[in-house]
Amino acid sequence: MVAAKAGASFEQSATRQRSTCNIRAGTALPDLQADWDSCWLDDRPLTTLDDWQRIINCGRLADVEGSFVMAWRDAAGATHLARDGVGGRSMFYGLPRNGLAYAGALPDLLAHAPIERRLNLPAVARYLATAYVPGRETLVEGVFEVLPGEQVTCTPDGHLTRRPFWQLPADGLSQASEADLRQEIRRLLERATQRLLPPPGEPVGATLSGGVDSSLVVALARRLHDAPVHTWSVSFGERYPNELAFSSLVARHCGTRHAILELSPAVILHHLDETIGLLSDPIGDPLTVPNALLFREASSHTGIVLNGEGGDPCFGGPKNQPMVLAELYAMPNGERPSRAANYLRSHLKCYDDFQEMLSSSALDALAAAPLEAWLAPMLGDPRWPDYVSRLQAMNIALKGAHHILPKVDALSRLFGVLPRSPLFDRAVVAHSLRLPPRLKLNGAIEKHLLKEAVRDLLPEAIIARPKSGMLVPVEGWFRGALLPAARERILDGLAPYGIFQRDYLEQLLAGRLGGLRPRHGAKIWLLVTLEAWLRKVFRLP
Repeated sequence: MVAAKAGASFEQSATRQRSTCNIRAGTALPDLQADWDSCWLDDRPLTTLDDWQRIINCGRLADVEGSFVMAWRDAAGATHLARDGVGGRSMFYGLPRNGLAYAGALPDLLAHAPIERRLNLPAVARYLATAYVPGRETLVEGVFEVLPGEQVTCTPDGHLTRRPFWQLPADGLSQASEADLRQEIRRLLERATQRLLPPPGEPVGATLSGGVDSSLVVALARRLHDAPVHTWSVSFGERYPNELAFSSLVARHCGTRHAILELSPAVILHHLDETIGLLSDPIGDPLTVPNALLFREASSHTGIVLNGEGGDPCFGGPKNQPMVLAELYAMPNGERPSRAANYLRSHLKCYDDFQEMLSSSALDALAAAPLEAWLAPMLGDPRWPDYVSRLQAMNIALKGAHHILPKVDALSRLFGVLPRSPLFDRAVVAHSLRLPPRLKLNGAIEKHLLKEAVRDLLPEAIIARPKSGMLVPVEGWFRGALLPAARERILDGLAPYGIFQRDYLEQLLAGRLGGLRPRHGAKIWLLVTLEAWLRKVFRLP
């Protein structure tokens, strides 16, 4: 077990440099820039800017597989921005007075472009409801994120247009047999993992929680690679529940070089600001700081760290069940809340607290741009006639592209580590959307077909265990060691923004919110993260 210490800053501990280019603002930009990782066209890897120039010239951007963002100028002087269809890389842009400004990370854009700092209150509400900022808008008014599979074009006179060059496939459910679909999942997972491995002889790393998704990726890497596989799990101390028995079982089963990173509340708090300062939007996931510390630890062993992200959104994870149940059953009074309200409520964050939580000015801004109206078109999208596939497409496009993938990319970049997600491979994603709903959610069994496709790779205890998620003990932390810091950050640090009602914040910090599941710790973490992001990235003048 490795105990992480609250010592050197991340800058001092970075040990590698990533070979790809981070697209930064405020520099003399060439006609073509690209930031990519493990990209392929017609089964040939893309390795140089000349490869990307040829793709632009022949109009084949939609055929590229892998993670990328690009910026280029055409012969007429227009600037184009593009992002891969799944969202493995990110790009942000705005239109200040001197024309289009863009960067691969929002902190870079704010640091180098003359962007006026105005807080986007409806986007803040999206964050409070979901713990990330889904969609095109960011927390900064007038600054936007390029959507997955989107090309943004700005002409020399400042005219902006957006168009999709690739979209999640919606060409109907497969009629193949369950056995054939299972075999195809396995083939695509092996293909995706093989592509994402380092060259023969070089070690590879992987995060390992002990859940099905991370475990299957570790098992495939061990089977397909000829060099050591290093795995890491996270612990928060013996007094808190953990998944170490499951992750250690998989490590032994697969023969990996396994380490457990033990983190204390003091270490988490010490690295909070610098971690959140790496993000383009705040992400209120309590695993954010542990993720960064894991990448720091991994960087001394390997330059590539695989993960199991993507299994839940692609193959019928836990967000779908409450939505399906809400669709089937009315409330005791016979009413049915809107699908959009149910979707926001399923995140178990602050959606139901808005009236008591937000200031009158924030509520007014939210009334002018309600979250439900923004979500409704996606929840009724006719391209996916069955409800489960519609939810799946939403979770891939929203949580995948605005939370999961941007988080691991931003946190790993400083340490020179490439995070790679086989379950978010484009071909895997496309195939998952064509699976019949009953093979994703088979009664109470989540991710049924995915589990069957990898059953031979893993111990039965891993296949059969229910989804639990990483158990970060925020409830305990904010009743003890981290409460004083939380009070200072929430009551004092957030006060200048005029977003919240102080009475609500006092009740939250005292652990006195009403309801069956008040989730005080998760909500406090959400607000502490928001304060850190506003302090480090947004910065009041």
